[in-house]
Amino acid sequence: MRRPRFLRSADRSAPAGAATATAQPEPDDSARAVARRELAEAHGWRYTERNQRAIQGWPRTALPPGPIGRVRHEVAGRHRGRLFRLFDYVHHGERDAPWQTIEVYAVALPVPVPYLYIRDSTGDARDIYAEGPETQFAVELLTESLRDDIREHGFTDLVLDRDVLICTSDGGGPRDPESRIEALTGMVERVPADVWARWGMD
Repeated sequence: MRRPRFLRSADRSAPAGAATATAQPEPDDSARAVARRELAEAHGWRYTERNQRAIQGWPRTALPPGPIGRVRHEVAGRHRGRLFRLFDYVHHGERDAPWQTIEVYAVALPVPVPYLYIRDSTGDARDIYAEGPETQFAVELLTESLRDDIREHGFTDLVLDRDVLICTSDGGGPRDPESRIEALTGMVERVPADVWARWGMD
């Protein structure tokens, strides 16, 4: 059986040629490196400066459009016993455009599930848009309590892809890394076990 993508080693370098060719130097993020190392050390998590494999196989809807960016300053570990990772995604829409950086968070799901994109355009969780191949999965997943969580934490964009819940700093939610990890982990735990059992894929 193929190992879940989320659990693969996070400390291997990117394949040759994976980096985006550009004349623009990468941003100076030495302060971010220090902050991420301190965060990892404080919780017994793992810090990796570069880990391009972290996004291998991810759906394009989970990341900004344009050429594939670079994964920097990853922190990975467990929170409430659940695997997670956070990292900076450094990217640009065009070859000569300035680099942009967003934070990406991914929390492991109990089982692989059908792809689902969730968007709350109003920010009040009353008019949530969900897109995926299994409409009934979205109906069962988005219970009133989960909608309350989305509204309380201010998430606007979430992606469930196989065994991972993905959210970026462009998708709303708490700004503090520890608060965001706690919020995302809590949302996964709030989903009834029978929903995971019914929709889990081999």
